[in-house]
Amino acid sequence: MMFEGFTDETEAFFAAIRFNNNTDFFHANHDWYERAVRAPMKALLKDLSPVIELFDPRLDRRPVRVISRISRDMRYAHNMPMYRDNMWLGFRRADTDRDGQPGLYFDISADGAGCGMGFYLDNKPLMNGLRRSLREDPAPFMEAAAPALRLFQLEGSAYKRMAVPEDLPDIARAFYPMRSFWLTRSLDYETTHSPALVSELERSYMALKPLYWYLCEIEPVTDEFQP
Repeated sequence: MMFEGFTDETEAFFAAIRFNNNTDFFHANHDWYERAVRAPMKALLKDLSPVIELFDPRLDRRPVRVISRISRDMRYAHNMPMYRDNMWLGFRRADTDRDGQPGLYFDISADGAGCGMGFYLDNKPLMNGLRRSLREDPAPFMEAAAPALRLFQLEGSAYKRMAVPEDLPDIARAFYPMRSFWLTRSLDYETTHSPALVSELERSYMALKPLYWYLCEIEPVTDEFQP
């Protein structure tokens, strides 16, 4: 099955589960979920797999590891809804600390869709290494980040009182105090509802590739001061 695009049923299901977040509703509408959400996510992953292998062959492409679950593990999700109102693909290396390495994502919900790359948990050694690299020579970072920043916006969690070297370029200064960060962009309705989503994600991910590899090659630093 090739990816043909998400449909209005996709967003409608997410809106419905948001307001009917219970097992009775989900089980009664499981066919809707499979048809409108799960099946196109699986097809998208299949069509993206060659792109991901080209991007980094170490990124996990197994559906069980890449496609998110609609249901939460309630042992760790106290006071949260039982079912999510979004789904995502998350590509991370299978043979490393999944939370400590940069990863790619695509997500979709009733509110829209987006894609990007980032660290979603603090990684002090790697960010220390990035700061050291920026102080020593920001030029390679600037070259690697330029294609990504033409398409993506920087978001993240930053130290509020960290001193940032005055001589750094503005882009490097934005990254310097980050504890964790991600680069994100929104995808429009026409793209997500057509097979063109595959090629648009390929274009997006390839723009991220130089920065991804720059980050992967940073030597972590554990002995620097943390504010």
